[in-house]
Amino acid sequence: MSGKFDYDGKVVLLTGASGGLGSSLARLLSSAGARLVLSSRAREALEELRASLDFPGHAAIVTADLSASGEGARLAREAESVHGRVDVVVNNAGLGYFATMEEASEERLRYLFEVNMFAPLAIARALLPGMKARRAGRIVTVVSFAGRVPIVTNGAYGGSKSAIAVMMNTMRLELSGTGIDVVNIYPGTAATAFEENALREPGRDRLCPRESCGEPRDEVARRVFEASRGPSGEKWLDRGGRAMAVLSLLWPRRVERMLEPLRKRAVDGRLEDGRARGRKWRLWQVETSIACNLSCVMCPWDRVRAAAGSGGLMKEEVWSALRPYLGDVASIDFSGGGEALMNQNLPQWIGEAHAAGCVTGFLSNGILLTEEYARGIIEAGIDWIALSIDGATPAVYDAIRLGARFDRLLKNLEALAPLKKGGRPRLFINFVIMRDNIHQLDDMVRLAARYSFDRINFKQCDVVRGESGRGRGLFGGERTGEIRRYEKMLTKARRLGKRLHVEVASFSFVPEEQPVCVQDPRSSVFVRFDGIVAPCINLAYGGPTTWLGRDVRMPSVHYGSLPGSALDSLWETPLCGMYRSRFHERDESFNRRFAAYDHEASLLRLKQTMEEARKGMPEPPEGCGVCHYLYNI
Repeated sequence: MSGKFDYDGKVVLLTGASGGLGSSLARLLSSAGARLVLSSRAREALEELRASLDFPGHAAIVTADLSASGEGARLAREAESVHGRVDVVVNNAGLGYFATMEEASEERLRYLFEVNMFAPLAIARALLPGMKARRAGRIVTVVSFAGRVPIVTNGAYGGSKSAIAVMMNTMRLELSGTGIDVVNIYPGTAATAFEENALREPGRDRLCPRESCGEPRDEVARRVFEASRGPSGEKWLDRGGRAMAVLSLLWPRRVERMLEPLRKRAVDGRLEDGRARGRKWRLWQVETSIACNLSCVMCPWDRVRAAAGSGGLMKEEVWSALRPYLGDVASIDFSGGGEALMNQNLPQWIGEAHAAGCVTGFLSNGILLTEEYARGIIEAGIDWIALSIDGATPAVYDAIRLGARFDRLLKNLEALAPLKKGGRPRLFINFVIMRDNIHQLDDMVRLAARYSFDRINFKQCDVVRGESGRGRGLFGGERTGEIRRYEKMLTKARRLGKRLHVEVASFSFVPEEQPVCVQDPRSSVFVRFDGIVAPCINLAYGGPTTWLGRDVRMPSVHYGSLPGSALDSLWETPLCGMYRSRFHERDESFNRRFAAYDHEASLLRLKQTMEEARKGMPEPPEGCGVCHYLYNI
């Protein structure tokens, strides 16, 4: 008990007492000897709760509807009148609201903020005069990591919790030295009826930000109770939530990737056709073609292409082996090392995947994407199209994309832009930055805006096979003056993109090891044109490569092949299981170590914690340790 706040004999106002977490807290407070004032809207539930306490005679009931303006202050005054004072207030009352920001109604938003933000603030403000007079008091508020992390359809709730957390933290600083403690507690998810009782717009299902929908409520309540007895400040009881909160500021794109399955479930999963709901695989990358109509100066797949059989095109028998599982995959990328449009079956396969509820897309050099072809694949149901365009003028583009003509590409872009309806398909540009073209970053952003592209990805020349691509990458092992100049050029291009309403994405110039690469083999597979199934395209082919300028060899890693084996059996092979489990272990290790970061530590300490978290991860699987993708390059 030493150093802990003692509840024995203290008068405690507990809001939201009749809820799952509230009722458990009430029993813990009662057993600690507190004299309780229990509050919620439901008197009958409060009566039942009082009867179950260790000391029912020490508990009073004050009902209040905290969604009504002025009820918070009235509750505080009435609670003080019961025993003549309130020593501690535990602001536990809270309400959820599941809706996208677009569909959230103003009436429900105001209702939510009254309960979650205005009422606890009003209660605390009303109790402060008495606490100041006694030079003692404690204000405990149950907040949420949703106030620090953008969770799709949970933004309204997160916004209300963020607001009250910031205001209570400010109050803590303002009350320093007065004898009044202010404690914010982030408990994580608890197995209560919170989500079932939340407000929601039509079609919004129960939503859990984790694999589990919450820890046992009594255990969470016990941890909240213990945290409430500690010193002023923020108490994070869920390490994973704290790690996500820090990462959302420091590494927002990683958090977005972590929450992508939730986004697909919450937004795409709401579509009438059941798209992306509860599927076994997040992604298939299906290489419909290794063949290509061009010969680009940095292409790593020329030698593979020359040795490919079947003309380098995926046969119907491979796709037929995938067809039975279409209902189990959320998204299919029909891209690989070649030109997807060379496979005449592509429109039909897109249509079948779309009919099964899959999100579909592909990468193309755009030369074969005539208006007729574009119209056909859009009618088939394509969701996104990415075009590889590595120059903004004929001289630069034609010198890189050998066999192409810039004027023909622009003609196809002019025909494609008007076919885009209702934001679909989304249009992307992939631009491989090299010394030959980096001076055209701004010009490429303008080109993207001119032809209604949604995003441009400035990629590194990161894949090398043999001599193809060697020496063309601009990244390095450390941040040199030259690299800083390139970074400034990208920053300038991003600013231009904001003005022109084009999203600009880029990757690091120096290695930043990630727990999991973007491909993320835990939930995806790569299917080669000849049916070989692998973790990704790099491991599907292997071969001599360079790793940050050093000659190494990328191994070939295959789970098996289609149609000789069934896809679900390949997914359960020991090798596939090893890749999945190793990345899971790395992700868990990173989050566990990073969660130990103290929010009030220095920026230097934050960087040290990140580096320690990276070093503490298990080694990556074979091949991944010499893949630039794992290092955000």
